[in-house]
Amino acid sequence: MADKPNIEQSTPRFKDQLNARQIVLPYRYIIITFILIIVIHGLIYNSKLASLINLIMLLCYGAAVCILIISLSWLFKPEWDNRFSTFLILTSSVIGGAIIHLEIGFFILRRFFSIKIPAQSGFPFQAFLFTVVLGGIVTYFIYSNAQLKAVRKAIEKEKVNRLASEKAVIESNLRLLQAQIEPQFLFNTLSNIMGLIDTEPAKGKSMLIDLTRYLRTSLSRTLSETTTLGQEMDMITDYLNIQKIRMGERLNFIIKVPDALLGLSFPPMLLQPLVENAVRHGLEPKIEGGEILITASQDNHLLKVAVADTGMGFSSLNSSGVGLANVRERMGLLFGEKGRFIIEENHPCGVKAVIEAPIND
Repeated sequence: MADKPNIEQSTPRFKDQLNARQIVLPYRYIIITFILIIVIHGLIYNSKLASLINLIMLLCYGAAVCILIISLSWLFKPEWDNRFSTFLILTSSVIGGAIIHLEIGFFILRRFFSIKIPAQSGFPFQAFLFTVVLGGIVTYFIYSNAQLKAVRKAIEKEKVNRLASEKAVIESNLRLLQAQIEPQFLFNTLSNIMGLIDTEPAKGKSMLIDLTRYLRTSLSRTLSETTTLGQEMDMITDYLNIQKIRMGERLNFIIKVPDALLGLSFPPMLLQPLVENAVRHGLEPKIEGGEILITASQDNHLLKVAVADTGMGFSSLNSSGVGLANVRERMGLLFGEKGRFIIEENHPCGVKAVIEAPIND
């Protein structure tokens, strides 16, 4: 059984998911939006000078805040899941950007556009307050949005890791369940072959051929996740041929599977425990033996495979060992609620086991 995955190790730390780049990048959309508003304002009110000043100051503020966030993040390397360090970085960037953008903006206006704004006009102070308030709101919105996206990304990554771990555990369980080949069947068959070598060599040779084919097929099934219904039926036929030689006229079997269903995908080694249970606990304890009937049919998107015997009936199921539990557990792992494993009375006598599996899965 595979070890239980350590979710704490597979779940990424939040600080690894959120970084300065994720906070800075959304500023471009905010700046573009404000540029469009300023341009429209200038066109409507024919206030080109005010629009130019606002445009320059806005671009300077956006650039200053972004540079400060990146610089402070590189310098102090904050943990973005720490509210205090995040608050200090963003607050310092907003206030520092508001101060720096005034100096840079006034220099650009004066140097390239010959526009001078006197300090006594009150514009610098008003611009500072406005940019701090508006910049704080915008930065908080951007940070909250980036934080939400980072949390969603971390959750999705955790789901992927969890599903991968669960899949690995399920695959490990399936391998173990598929590998549960009944040793008593193998030992009994080898013992029968040894007995037939002296008395009935032809039957002994036939049983050895069937056993070799059966073991080759069954062992190869444990290495694959899926096979076809036809391949499973071939393996079941080999198994029943072996039992037929051993039990003689006490065992008869009929396999009725339409050719159209033989190519359908089917889990390996899922039918074998049912057939084995029918032989060992249904027909073998019965003096006169009986018959096993294996049928398959399609009902919409369900494949129904039934193994019915005319043996001892439900009274023999108490000693069925791990076979039926194996089948039930594998059905749950493979198909969940989409598949069913049914055991019912077979009239006039015996037991009928039915596997219902989704064809598309």
